Amino acid sequence: METEIIKNPFLKIEFHSHKVHNPDCDILEGNIDYDTTITYYMHVKGPHKGKEGMEYYRGENYGFHSKLKSYSRAYSIDKIPVKYKQLWLLLRSLYEEMPK
Repeated sequence: METEIIKNPFLKIEFHSHKVHNPDCDILEGNIDYDTTITYYMHVKGPHKGKEGMEYYRGENYGFHSKLKSYSRAYSIDKIPVKYKQLWLLLRSLYEEMPK
């Protein structure tokens, strides 16, 4: 049996619990590069409980010393850009394995 090695493509991963951040959502964010961050979010309570999706952040308000103009978007699961789908699925998998 061969061992599969999965390389972590993120520069940094950070968890924001609904207990201390957004009161309805758990958010796991992954920095793709110094300018770009994507998130996996899960509504854990409130009117959208169970809803999950992705947020995309780029630029000086969100990146590590970025000089790019700030830009952000939120995506429902069916609208996640193909370019980010595998990275988002990795964040989702990591979130599911986390103790809560």
